[in-house]
Amino acid sequence: MRSKETSTRIFFVRHGQTDFPLDRIYCDEHEDPQLNRSGRLQAKSAAVFFQDLAIDALYVSPVRRTRMTAAEIAEVTGVEPQSRPELMERRFGIWEGLYFDQIEREHPEDYLRWKQDPVNFTPAGGETVPELVARVGAAIDDIVARHPGGTVVVVTHVGPIRVLVTRAFDIPLPMYRQLRIDYASINCIDYGETRNNLIFLNRTQYRADPSK
Repeated sequence: MRSKETSTRIFFVRHGQTDFPLDRIYCDEHEDPQLNRSGRLQAKSAAVFFQDLAIDALYVSPVRRTRMTAAEIAEVTGVEPQSRPELMERRFGIWEGLYFDQIEREHPEDYLRWKQDPVNFTPAGGETVPELVARVGAAIDDIVARHPGGTVVVVTHVGPIRVLVTRAFDIPLPMYRQLRIDYASINCIDYGETRNNLIFLNRTQYRADPSK
């Protein structure tokens, strides 16, 4: 009889919505936007999913929007969030805080290079997508090693979740942007000893009032 291999279940949760413009690159070292009203409701709704689950650990990117989202999960699970800086969003160096039309206007050659090779190009001081994969992948490998056979929640950002899915299932990295990861969505992967299993992707359960 074949024995079932040990796996660690990780729920990846994207933070809720903020008022930060969608056509602008986040600048977390200088600006740290909080969840707006919709984002807080999204986070509360996501937390409902975990209220009856036994969670061994809760890890979070250390910026405000992820910490606010994790706080809702901590409220229903009683598990204290642990900060992991490696889970932060991709760094864009000198482009951070800029609008996309501003980048195209002020850095036309680099903007064209970015459009032609979004995976490997990065502005000065930023990260390539493979570098992002290496950073967040190492953090997840460590988390899996710390919790063999356990159940873990990781609250992070759209970029890290996308590339972690491609990494877990050997999806070609240039396809990472084709993975839809909505605000406060829950994404579940079982990390096994010899293979990983995708349980579900981009599950949302928004409600106008999560208490009802």
